[in-house]
Amino acid sequence: MKRAVVLILALLTAAMGSAQQPLQSQPQPQTELPEPTPFYFLEAINLASTEPGEARLDILYRIDLQFFVPVRNTNPTIPSPFVRRGEILVELFDENDVSKAREIRHFEVGETNPNGDMEVKNWREGAASFSIPPGEYTVVFEIDDLESTRKHLDKKRKIEARIFKGEGVATSTPLFVFPPQQPDVIAPINFGGNVLFGKGAALFVQITSPALTSDSVRVEYTIATQRFFLQEPRFVTSDTLRVVPLSASSPVRQADTPTSYKLEPLPEGQPTRALLLPLKAERLPLRPFTLSMKIVQGTLTVPIELKFKMVWPDMPLSLRDVDFALEALRHITRPEELDSLKSGTRDSRLAHLEEFWRAKDKTPETEYNEVMVEYYRRVDYTMRAFSSLRSGDGYKTDRGRIYILYGPPTRVDRVLDPQAGYQEIWTYEKQNKRFVFLDQSRTGNYVLIATQTH
Repeated sequence: MKRAVVLILALLTAAMGSAQQPLQSQPQPQTELPEPTPFYFLEAINLASTEPGEARLDILYRIDLQFFVPVRNTNPTIPSPFVRRGEILVELFDENDVSKAREIRHFEVGETNPNGDMEVKNWREGAASFSIPPGEYTVVFEIDDLESTRKHLDKKRKIEARIFKGEGVATSTPLFVFPPQQPDVIAPINFGGNVLFGKGAALFVQITSPALTSDSVRVEYTIATQRFFLQEPRFVTSDTLRVVPLSASSPVRQADTPTSYKLEPLPEGQPTRALLLPLKAERLPLRPFTLSMKIVQGTLTVPIELKFKMVWPDMPLSLRDVDFALEALRHITRPEELDSLKSGTRDSRLAHLEEFWRAKDKTPETEYNEVMVEYYRRVDYTMRAFSSLRSGDGYKTDRGRIYILYGPPTRVDRVLDPQAGYQEIWTYEKQNKRFVFLDQSRTGNYVLIATQTH
């Protein structure tokens, strides 16, 4: 993320207005929009198998490492003061509730500072591949923390494992992947069938059909929002592509990465080809979507429909509730402008917030707005660092306001004056500014008493 102080100052100062009166009630950050980020993601995909008469199921998972309790490290092979230890079980049960395949993995991961930045998530990723008889299966996924009694069991997912024989038309489970860096390697996005907000994506799918040749195919697709609060679905983007099918290939997991695949040949004579379809996902807003796709080659038509969401696991807390996000603009808007932004229905207020930041976006070709993100990251910091015990008002304080507008100071000096009280002096070398704060009552309420140039 771009963290240039000069850029953020130029954009923020232009919108800066007079100070506002304190509100009677303090809105707290909520998790209404989007939904809270789960601590794990799970995805089951059916792919073409290299084993005759067997179906292939791959289970992809991603787990927030905060689930596992950190302890002092006693393993000399891990160069970290702390470790997190876990066990992950993936098991498949058939329709008669009989276990047909399972995989158990233990892991240890080093941790330097277990109480560090909690906003940026660290994940444990993995994948389990199974060759099994065709049929419907229940996926059992269990996470165990080996240092406590904490565990989680998920057995709600069902998937049909099919064999791709070439009779008629069949498709593998569509898989969102990152735009490929190498022609024969794909890396799943691995967020439970969803796409990362602000990032590019491609769709990997295998098609089995005797009618499919190595000639290019025409791909027509549209992406529309799902029903969102009171808003009706609407088209967001559409495109028509010409794509050359990859040769008969199957993804094989690479041992040196958690989930990436290398594409390797399928058995000779299997009428399966793969498509890698680029999508302009970086232009999609933070919404749930429906992807409707039609793949055409001659008389062959293959329809695909896929529901997914844009997810943002590291979204600033202060941005998760539209009303709080608007209230946090108090330092860069005039009172009448803020009143206008906060008016109307919830959908209207959300639109106002998006329009406000869109006008300040330096990368309009993507939905990810670096200036907006930096602003709310700073708001989050002030909530943690400067709030009182009774309310989350850190962003309203004088130190909070200066931090939001200028970012972290180059240097902080603390002085205790027996007569005046505690002082903090924040120096910003690039801006040639110094701010002096005084806590005369010695209760943690620092008030800005001087702004200096040096």
